[in-house]
Amino acid sequence: MKVSAIMHRSVITVTEDVSLKEVGRLIFTLGIAGIPVVRGKKLIGIVTEEDILSKMHPTMQDLIDDYVHAKDFDTMAKNIHSVLDVSAGEAMNPRVISITPDTLLMEAHSIMQMNEFSRLPVVNAKNELIGIISQGDVFRAILKDEIPQLEKERYAGFISQYYDQMVNWDKRFDEEFPALFKIFEKENVKKILDVGVWTGEYTVGLVKRSNYFVLGLDNNPVMIKTSNEKKAKLPGSARRRLNFSLTDYADLDSLAKDKFDAAICMGNSLPYIPVNPNELFKNLSKVISDKGLIIIQLLNFEKILKSKNRLLNFAIHKVDGGREQLSIEFFDNKDKSSLFHNTIIFDYDGINWIYKGITTIGVEYIKKEDLESAFRKAGFKKISCFGNNGEYQGDYGELSFELPFNPLKSDWLNVIAKK
Repeated sequence: MKVSAIMHRSVITVTEDVSLKEVGRLIFTLGIAGIPVVRGKKLIGIVTEEDILSKMHPTMQDLIDDYVHAKDFDTMAKNIHSVLDVSAGEAMNPRVISITPDTLLMEAHSIMQMNEFSRLPVVNAKNELIGIISQGDVFRAILKDEIPQLEKERYAGFISQYYDQMVNWDKRFDEEFPALFKIFEKENVKKILDVGVWTGEYTVGLVKRSNYFVLGLDNNPVMIKTSNEKKAKLPGSARRRLNFSLTDYADLDSLAKDKFDAAICMGNSLPYIPVNPNELFKNLSKVISDKGLIIIQLLNFEKILKSKNRLLNFAIHKVDGGREQLSIEFFDNKDKSSLFHNTIIFDYDGINWIYKGITTIGVEYIKKEDLESAFRKAGFKKISCFGNNGEYQGDYGELSFELPFNPLKSDWLNVIAKK
């Protein structure tokens, strides 16, 4: 494989007249080690963290000329601001090691290893910068057959760390539980199967605010571990009404002796479950009583893709210690039946927004007609679709089982299916 197959073609660069202060800001906020310096399109150098720091210390000639003053660290500290006004052209290393698009991937990796580089610029025959490649890119390319599973594990770890901080849970519970409990009371629901619990926060909240018996399911061991840690903190009476179980959703009838009165799949969990709706609803049908029901809360993907320019969420949250955190979430089209869900996190230190990480996971693109078809195939005869407006990971809005679903206006699709 050649570098051209995986290199990033959009590269952050600076010109030689840009100050080190701006270069440092880019390095700091983007979480990278260095930035290429260009003149027009031509690559003329690179500025790294090491280059900036070295400008703050005396050179060998300074030590020879005046050893005492060159070793004056107080003066060095006072000169930091003047050093940051130096241009990138003055501080850059003009001897840049670069590669071409035709360089073999393993050769590029070898160059990075030998020179202890994390990234390499890619240039054409005119020495014009046309891309960049990192050790992470090489790693993903080498392990591409394993990446889907690795990404799922990484996504689970990422979400378990940040998800609970992105949602105002008390507000969400206040806006959703009354509508849910009204349905449960009407249908005489006592035992609930919660499908796709993620961090378990919703499931724990459901148990704390009711007297239902709940079994929470997820296919990811990280999520089940996180959920069980929350269960352990519940008082004894609530703890006895709640269990979590790891599952692949294939053999659900082995999870409990008695059938459930209802199954719920809330907060857009359905597209992340590694079983298509046809198979999932068929399996759920086996563990739901004859008078049981399934409730699905699903994002209206059509509106997000067509009206919101793929943007799912852009929000600033207060997290531990009162500091602020920015989360950005958006979708990319993978094909007609699947999407990529991207999540980016920034922390605010009071002065700068600091990039903390990005994670991407493939999800199923599910529409209203897909759900209706899957439910019918699984033997559910009465299927009702409703809608409401509200933000994802923000103000979800009042859950509605009365307002009709509008594919162009509703943010959420809420479905009740009965046998």
